[in-house]
Amino acid sequence: MTETRSGLPMGPNKRDDHRFRPHERLRKRSEYLRVKGEGRRLPCQRFVVNVAPNGLDHHRLGLIVQKRFWNAVQRNRIKRCLREWFRLHKHRLPGPGKDIVVIARPGVERLKMPEMAEQLNRCLGMHPKRRS
Repeated sequence: MTETRSGLPMGPNKRDDHRFRPHERLRKRSEYLRVKGEGRRLPCQRFVVNVAPNGLDHHRLGLIVQKRFWNAVQRNRIKRCLREWFRLHKHRLPGPGKDIVVIARPGVERLKMPEMAEQLNRCLGMHPKRRS
């Protein structure tokens, strides 16, 4: 099996594994409140991350980017970067299914995608892949 430049395997089955599917999103207010109430709050520089077990076999992501800090273009860019991070790293997240809520703090709009990913990986205890 061949690999892409990003190191992800190519093939009909592997391609689907790296999609961000609708069932991997938190949608309802009650889901966000459950994660806040039952979950752990993890320290992070430019994010507040709440994590709670969800009883499912897959992880789910919820994003909160407040309107009062940035304009729509910046908010959408932040959300796109966070969704892309989740899409690429969800298979490396430790443990069984978890609900993850990421809240953006002021200053995150200046970060590039790799810096956001590094902060989230460090926050969630994910160590970078070693290249051999």
